[in-house]
Amino acid sequence: MTVQPTSRNAYQLHQESGKAGTQRNKIMIVLRFAKHPYTNREIAQCLGLEPSTVSARRNELLEAGLIKMGAARKDSITGITAYTWEANL
Repeated sequence: MTVQPTSRNAYQLHQESGKAGTQRNKIMIVLRFAKHPYTNREIAQCLGLEPSTVSARRNELLEAGLIKMGAARKDSITGITAYTWEANL
């Protein structure tokens, strides 16, 4: 898959400004204190973020070993089966 230059530029700006780090921290807080694993869309709704933003930060957290994939279940927002994510404590 090819990443568009505009997407790459936005990624760099978020990394350099610290915005991505703030978003990662917020996602970690949600997952650490959640009573059950959340889907991307559920995390996005909790934080008022776009699901695509959550997906990008989730990939970074997953790569860092801070979160892990949970079971697949119906998303409470869309009703579509999706994987869940949880803090890797």
